[in-house]
Amino acid sequence: MKKLIVTLVVLAVFAPAALASPHHFVKVSPSSAKPGDTVRVHGSAGTCVSSILFLISKAFKGATTHKFAGVPAIDAVLMGHGKFSVKVKLSKHLHKGTYSISGRCGGGLFGSAKLTVT
Repeated sequence: MKKLIVTLVVLAVFAPAALASPHHFVKVSPSSAKPGDTVRVHGSAGTCVSSILFLISKAFKGATTHKFAGVPAIDAVLMGHGKFSVKVKLSKHLHKGTYSISGRCGGGLFGSAKLTVT
């Protein structure tokens, strides 16, 4: 019984890292921008069960009216092989700082990127 508990604890700790795929990612180009600039958010959601994914970030405040769980969000359509790409014009009133951009598809997060607003 003790061995089973230890095994379950080890699996719980290491399983997320083992299941993470390098084929699931979010990137933002450029990674540093000014308020009012346009950035490209792109990447891969792999084999997502949906054809639409959500990109969620406080950096999108004023750039979209859509929200996911109260946070500004934009949607992107999956292209071949789970790839996506969307351009976003940042609000001219966006505060300076570093923002996280998370990708969500099929009920789960699949990646994130950082955008620095200067």
